Amino acid sequence: MLLDAKGMIRAEGLIRAIYLDVPKPYLELESGIKVIIKTIRAVNGYFSPSFSEYHVSRNR
Repeated sequence: MLLDAKGMIRAEGLIRAIYLDVPKPYLELESGIKVIIKTIRAVNGYFSPSFSEYHVSRNR
């Protein structure tokens, strides 16, 4: 995963659990890393459309 959390960072691993009924929904990976869902920008090379459009227009 590519995350936008105070800069672009990578996280990898299998998802252990998904927590949606909390103020900031997140995924927990098997390694124990917690990823706030709204920070995810890409998974396996597939970028969220809003992130891709922002970077394409910004680099023109």
